[in-house]
Amino acid sequence: IENRYQKVAQKIVADNADIVMLQEYTDAFDKIFKETATGYTVYGDAHGISDEGAPVAWKTTKYDLVKSGNFAASGEWCATATKYPRVINWVILKDKETGGELFVMNIHTDPESDMVRTNSCALAVEKMKELSGNRPVVVGGDWNMGLTDTGYRILTESGYLDVRIQAEDTVYGGSFNAWGDRSDDNFAYGDHIFMSENVAAEKYEVVNDYYDGEHISDHNPLLAILYY
Repeated sequence: IENRYQKVAQKIVADNADIVMLQEYTDAFDKIFKETATGYTVYGDAHGISDEGAPVAWKTTKYDLVKSGNFAASGEWCATATKYPRVINWVILKDKETGGELFVMNIHTDPESDMVRTNSCALAVEKMKELSGNRPVVVGGDWNMGLTDTGYRILTESGYLDVRIQAEDTVYGGSFNAWGDRSDDNFAYGDHIFMSENVAAEKYEVVNDYYDGEHISDHNPLLAILYY
């Protein structure tokens, strides 16, 4: 697994991403990521609720951190309904060159309970509206939901746009490859990037790279080019 961590970090560096939303981020992954992707700053805290988190990373030379925070996707609807407690991380980043500020949230919702997943989406929407201060918003992650799920509709009916649909250059298809158990043209939906209406999407891509003949994750990364 450490070999995969290394390859994930190397892939991020090679793609030269400005902002990265990481999933299932463990202490071991943190060590390897920071040793490999030295040009990035990482923010994310799981508060001891889980042994893996969903932090946000960004190019240190491109952005200043204005504010950051996190909150537990928990409550009466979550306390006994899931064995996968989650912490949702968010940051406000300021572009050092333009001065423009962007609100970024990363999320990993429950893979088993539709009720917990739905309430997590509703909570994320509530917090984005409360914390973003009318800044442009980008929220992404492993939502564990398809296009017809209630949680997906909560996002879109609250005014957040699916980057896959909005991008001028886009692809149709999901990103969950199940370690090769699915064909390249039949990946399941589960990972999504949403944006507020004051963000423009140029490109959306599901990156289907192989390393030594294998995927480095059971989810293919999403790549988006956005402007705000």
